[in-house]
Amino acid sequence: MNFSPKALFFDWDHTLWDHDLNAKEVLLDLAAEYSLAIEPLSYWATFEKINTSLWDQYAAGEISQAELRETRFVRFFQELGVEGPSSEFGDKYLERAPRKTNLMPGAFEIIQDLAAHFPLYILTNGFDDIQYVKIEGAGMRSFFKEIITSQQVGTKKPNPLFYEYALERAGIQPGEALMIGDHIEADVRGALNAGIPAIHYNPFSVATDLPHEIQHLDELRSLLENR
Repeated sequence: MNFSPKALFFDWDHTLWDHDLNAKEVLLDLAAEYSLAIEPLSYWATFEKINTSLWDQYAAGEISQAELRETRFVRFFQELGVEGPSSEFGDKYLERAPRKTNLMPGAFEIIQDLAAHFPLYILTNGFDDIQYVKIEGAGMRSFFKEIITSQQVGTKKPNPLFYEYALERAGIQPGEALMIGDHIEADVRGALNAGIPAIHYNPFSVATDLPHEIQHLDELRSLLENR
C-alpha cells in the first residue's frame, strides 16, 4: 500500500535518533570515569530494563518526570550491586547523552529528502530540555516544521488528545497525516486509534499484527506516492 499524506509525523528516540547506541556510549564512559567494576553486556541490559520500565510508567501517567529522573540510577546501582553516587551519575548522564549524535541508519538522508516534499513534525514523549538539544545536535532542526512534545501538549502518546493537538498544529485531518515510529503502542496504535495511518519502524523484525511496517527508513521512499 502506498500513502499520500499532506504531512509526516515522526517519533524521535529509537526512530531517528539512536537512543541505545548513544546511551551505551555515555554509560560506558561513566563506568570508566567512576571505576565501576561492571560487565558491559549486563551493565547495558540492566539499564535498558530499568529505563524502559520507568518510561512505560511515565507514559501511563504513573510517575512524573522528576520521579523518573530521581529513581532511574538509584535502581540501576541497586540492581548492579555496586556503590555509586546515583544523583551525580544521573546528572552527568542527562548532560552528556543528549549531545550524542548517532542516528538510526539512513535517518539523516531520508529526513533531508522528505523535508523537500512534505512538512515534517516530531511527536515525542521526551522532555523539552532534552529533545531540543538532541535534535539541534544532530543537525536536523531545520528539517522539521515543529517539535511537539508531551510537555507542550499536556498529555502523552498514545493519548488521542496528543494526536489531535498535532493535527491541529499541522492544519490537517487524520487521514491526511502519516505517523512513523518504533513504539507499538505509543506511536502506531496511538496514531491508528486517532484515525491516523501509521507505519511501524521495526528494524529488529519484532513479530506484530500491525498493518504496515518497515525495517529500514529508506523503505519510506517507495511507500509515499507524492514523494
